[in-house]
Amino acid sequence: MYRIVREVNYLTDKVQYVIERKKKFLWMVSWTKELGLDINQIGPVGAPSFDGAKWKLDRIKKYNSKMLHREVATDLTNII
Repeated sequence: MYRIVREVNYLTDKVQYVIERKKKFLWMVSWTKELGLDINQIGPVGAPSFDGAKWKLDRIKKYNSKMLHREVATDLTNII
């Protein structure tokens, strides 16, 4: 389960929409900015607009947190 949180920095007067993931351990429930993606995540995932954050969240849900797709384009091991 995910949620989008609106963060307002009154010092810089900027708004950021951040995606968080629900984390459970035994009976405790908390929210984390670490989304468990298969790529190196530096900092929180979000956007300056709600629509941008929603678009990213839809992509995360669509691909089950697997953001990197790799495939072999050509195999040149038989060439001498």
